[in-house]
Amino acid sequence: MKDYYSLLGVKPDASLAQIDAAYRRLMQRHHPNARSSPQALERMRELNEAWRVLSDTTQRAAYDRARVNGTTYQPPSPPPTLRAVPQASLAEFGARRIKGGSCLLSIAVAFALLFALGVLSWGLNEQFNFAAMFERASNEVSALLPTRASSATKVAQNEATPTPDPRCRDGCETPPAGCVVKGEVENDGARFFYLPNDEGYARVNVNIAQGDRWFCALNDAQAAGWARKAPTETPTLPPPPEAMTTTVARRAFVVCAENAALYQGPGENFPLAQNIANGARVFVTGVNGEWSVVNQPQGVLYLRTSVLCAPTRNVAQSTAAPAQTADTPAATTVAVASSAASSFKYPAPRLNIPTNGAKYWCTRELVLQWTFAQPLASDEFFLVENKLVEHERWFALADWTKEVTVMLHPNRGGGACETVWWSNTGVYEWRVSVVRGNKELPTYLSPFSERYRINYGQ
Repeated sequence: MKDYYSLLGVKPDASLAQIDAAYRRLMQRHHPNARSSPQALERMRELNEAWRVLSDTTQRAAYDRARVNGTTYQPPSPPPTLRAVPQASLAEFGARRIKGGSCLLSIAVAFALLFALGVLSWGLNEQFNFAAMFERASNEVSALLPTRASSATKVAQNEATPTPDPRCRDGCETPPAGCVVKGEVENDGARFFYLPNDEGYARVNVNIAQGDRWFCALNDAQAAGWARKAPTETPTLPPPPEAMTTTVARRAFVVCAENAALYQGPGENFPLAQNIANGARVFVTGVNGEWSVVNQPQGVLYLRTSVLCAPTRNVAQSTAAPAQTADTPAATTVAVASSAASSFKYPAPRLNIPTNGAKYWCTRELVLQWTFAQPLASDEFFLVENKLVEHERWFALADWTKEVTVMLHPNRGGGACETVWWSNTGVYEWRVSVVRGNKELPTYLSPFSERYRINYGQ
């Protein structure tokens, strides 16, 4: 963003008189009559822009706010008729002062030269339209040499009747073409504005009697002191499945569940690709949370890791034997856990606090605790995650910690504690695992712990 104060060589708290004096001094130095070069013309445009913004109270306030906040400031286009430039006379910019006698003499000489040229042309070509040439030349001379009286009249008119800003800088009672920003004054006097894609835009009826106004742009409304009421948040799309997948060495597993489901992504909210029979052999090439990446003929699919077993003889016999005991499901679960743990560096952490189904509320600290016998390496951490039971996606609650106890403190007073952990009601699950790497794409070094539920309410 341009620093208008540096361009004019004044301080940010300079008065209007100081700004005008600096502008006159710099314009005298860089005026094309004193220094004719492309750089001088560009410098003069920058000085004009800086003076237009800093000499206007509303534009200067908007520019100062943007300068403090570090945002971009776009000055509005200058009106068709410019304001009077603060200059004592044209002589200050290097132009020659026009006097009455010299002006008439210059006009007489110009007309004499044009007349001689016309006679010569007429002599060379009798069909030449000398009258048309004379009239055109007179018009060009009049345009190049305006009288001092007409210039003074225009300046006086500009000072007496300033041209209104056509873009509704301070708000309009009727919107010009293309101006669709609605400004509404609420019952308590607060002034808010809405953009067309904001929530509540359709219900706002611009009532001029109550102080409501139209604006042409967001910057106009902000510069006039209005605040945005209900901005429409851009939805954050979930990352693609492959972005959160950790590649592992290709390994064969056996499905240990009836009609296990293969999905097109790591979650039951993705489309179902197919069901796979108990005992089927699959090859795993990656891990995405609690889902395994399985290579199938139709492409890469996802299967819950908990339904996979190592392809051992005992597992095959247990699935094929007709006689089963009541403890068979538990034995299968142990086999699944051991097979899953065999592909990780550490076993899963064991949760202690809170117990499953514990209840917490807004004024009570939440203590999460687990046990882990082995020490972690310097680049290894615990990752604590949580989610609503009806949702699929997990979120980091207390991530990348070395401690086995995490205490979360709610905000006391003001009733804003729901912004610290979760929304103020609901049943949540939490789990812990050991990770390494970076937070965008961690490597899981252990299976997930058990899921414990927390009933959170006021």
